[in-house]
Amino acid sequence: MNTLRKPVNLLSLAIIACTIVGAVAASAVIVPITWLDQSPTAFGSPVPNGAIIPVAGVGNVTVTYSIPAHWTHSRLLNGSYAAGSVTFGPDTYTWTNYESFATIFTPGLLGPEVGTITYTFATTLPAGSVFVGPIGLGATTSFGGGTSTTRVLQNGTFLGDFVGDVTAGASQFIGGAGSFTVMNSVTGAGGSNPWWNSQLAVVRIDDAVSSITVIQTQLRGDGIGVNIGFAVDSVVSTEASTWGEVKSLFR
Repeated sequence: MNTLRKPVNLLSLAIIACTIVGAVAASAVIVPITWLDQSPTAFGSPVPNGAIIPVAGVGNVTVTYSIPAHWTHSRLLNGSYAAGSVTFGPDTYTWTNYESFATIFTPGLLGPEVGTITYTFATTLPAGSVFVGPIGLGATTSFGGGTSTTRVLQNGTFLGDFVGDVTAGASQFIGGAGSFTVMNSVTGAGGSNPWWNSQLAVVRIDDAVSSITVIQTQLRGDGIGVNIGFAVDSVVSTEASTWGEVKSLFR
C-alpha cells in the first residue's frame, strides 16, 4: 500500500507546482498604452487651444492650456522615445506612438514660470486607465539654481523611466496624497545632460478621472514635454462590465 501512495503523492505535488507556476505566469500582463495622437496638427506646429481629439475606445479628448504668451509650444516627436516599454512588478507597459506637447521659453528671467495643460474626457475614466508621460525636464545650479517640474493633482504610481537617450538623466518621482511631481534626479551648472533633459517617465493615474491638469513649471531655455496615454482595453472592459451589471438588474 505504501509503495502505491508515493507515486500518487508525487503526481499531486507536480500538479500543484504546475498550478502555482501557471497562476504566477497568468498574473503577468502586457498593457498597451495609446498616447494621445495630437493630429491633425503637424509636428512642429502648435496644438490649437480647445482642440477636440477623438480617441478610439475613449471618446473625445479636449485639450486646453494656459501658458505665458512668450512661451512657444508645438506637437513634438522624438524618435528615440516613440516606441518603448517599462516594467512594473510582473506587468509590462508598451507603446508605439509617444509624442509630446512641448514647450520652451527664452526671454525673461531664469524662472521658473508656470503653465497648465488640461485634458478633459467625454466621460469619467476608470482608475489605472490613464497615464502621464513627462520628458526632457531640466535642472541647473547656475543663476541661483532652478528646476523644471511636471506636477499633477492626482494620485499616481511611477511605473519607471524609458531610456531613449543614454545621456539624459533619470526622473525623480515625488508622490504624495492626491498629487505627484516629476523632475530630473540630478543637477549641475549650465544646460548640459544629464541634468538638462530627463528620460520619459511613465506615471499611472490611480484615480477615476474626468480630466487631468498638468502643471508645467519651466526654466528659461529648457524645452520640456508631456503627454497623456490610455490603457484603452481597460476603459472598454470597464464599460462593458458596467453595462452587464445594469442589464442584470432587469433579469
